[in-house]
Amino acid sequence: MKLIRNILYSVLLMVALNACFETPTYPVVPQIEILNDELYYGKSSTGDSLVVVLKFKDGDGDMGLSDDDQNTFKFGNRYYYDLGDNDFKLDYEDVNQALTYKIRRTNPTLNINIDPLAITENFQPISNYDFVTPYNCTRWEVIRGSNNIVKDTVFVFYNPNYYNIYIDFYTKNTDGSYTLFDPTIIFKYPNCSIAGYNGRFPILSKDLGKKSPLDGKITYALKGGAFEDQFGSKTMQLKITIQDRALNKSNVITTKDFTLASIRK
Repeated sequence: MKLIRNILYSVLLMVALNACFETPTYPVVPQIEILNDELYYGKSSTGDSLVVVLKFKDGDGDMGLSDDDQNTFKFGNRYYYDLGDNDFKLDYEDVNQALTYKIRRTNPTLNINIDPLAITENFQPISNYDFVTPYNCTRWEVIRGSNNIVKDTVFVFYNPNYYNIYIDFYTKNTDGSYTLFDPTIIFKYPNCSIAGYNGRFPILSKDLGKKSPLDGKITYALKGGAFEDQFGSKTMQLKITIQDRALNKSNVITTKDFTLASIRK
């Protein structure tokens, strides 16, 4: 996971599976519930933790990702220039002739006419992804050398399917509405946070080929030291969803309103 270098949060996930004597019948699209009584915020010598616990059900048990998963679940791709084919291609591992910011700046009319990762985003010409906010973190990977010094910046597409648990923070306004908190506003180049609050949980089934139903709990713990700096005494809520290996997204659940002080343990 070469790109996860500057993310200031780590994710701990614990999964508990229920043993059932009778085979239940669940939809193949995962379903989740929030256990609001198990939402808490704690401080310790190893860092602050914001913890949520989800109950889940899935009809075919295709839940979780492993470090060996590639292709659909790879982290992302860099663009590089293939001198033999005289064309731009996608290859995360190959940084030779990468599409750097210098190339982009000195060739402002460059177009790339291939579909990145064949994923959710419609492709646009490179000229539409200039080195300006918010693209400085979402489309440009920082390459560092010795002593953590920035060497270069290359164009990259990050894969949203790398994650299988997604969490958004919303802060409550005085009129009762909510505003999405965007981590990229806080963590700007060169200290980018691409993942935000998203994470991965491991494969839950002993045999993915059996397509057996699963249910249980997922404990999601965000560890970091900036929660109070970012949110202070603000009232918040979280919106959470998970995704299975077939890319089925669960229902979106919303936590109760809370402040860090109100759920502190």
